[in-house]
Amino acid sequence: MKKIISKILILAMCALLVLSMAACGGDTKDTEPAKTEAGQDAGDSAQGNSSDVPEATGAVEQSAPVDASYFNDAAFVGDSVSLKLCYYADNGCLGDAQFFTSGSLGANNALWEVSDESVHPEYQGEKMLIEDCIQKSGAKKIYMMLGMNDLGLYGIETTLESYQTLIGKILEKSPDAYIIVQSMTPMTDTSTILGNSLNNENIKLYNDSLEQMCADNGWAFIDVASVMYNEAGTSLNPDYCSDPVDMGVHFTETGCQAWVDYLLTHTP
Repeated sequence: MKKIISKILILAMCALLVLSMAACGGDTKDTEPAKTEAGQDAGDSAQGNSSDVPEATGAVEQSAPVDASYFNDAAFVGDSVSLKLCYYADNGCLGDAQFFTSGSLGANNALWEVSDESVHPEYQGEKMLIEDCIQKSGAKKIYMMLGMNDLGLYGIETTLESYQTLIGKILEKSPDAYIIVQSMTPMTDTSTILGNSLNNENIKLYNDSLEQMCADNGWAFIDVASVMYNEAGTSLNPDYCSDPVDMGVHFTETGCQAWVDYLLTHTP
């Protein structure tokens, strides 16, 4: 009888040992919080992201309209096309967004040294490199639209290379900044600056390349140009253009409002 009881006790102790090992062992990955497809902790995803910093990359789809205050920490970088938006935004339609815009600014000449002859934008009255403007301003969402002063001189490939270099310089000094590239807007079919490289066909090719560039680098892409075309979809809507039979690229207030409406409903 004693032998039987001893065997039972031994078996019971072995069973407890096995259960104890099972509770303490297993793959270490199982001890980490579950991840969503975007790489967030499942707990964080369920609670929602309280930050106002965008997360989407690549082409941005239509979304519910946001309040103008969404742009309070935004900065817009661009040439004379964006300069018109800067003037229009004085009505508060883009909150307290800052604008680093300048006539003739491009992705290529933005990389030049600052000088009396350069076309760099200003911050607090001082002309400086774009990356310095952004760093000093503290802007977090960086909306960029460049190319009008590049395609005719440098073509698509070189412009894309310069664009990426410029964004790299911005992120070196403002690593927490979120890059949002806007498509280059079209020209009227009566523009006096239409050429072999600067034309609506090349603008569409350029915008396709910009979208791919953003997808490759984890930046957001907003296709503002998509709502700027005429009914035929071939050139800038003349009702949106303030100089249709001259340069044919700058916007009326109606065009600026269409731009703002698109931004408000296409946020990353």
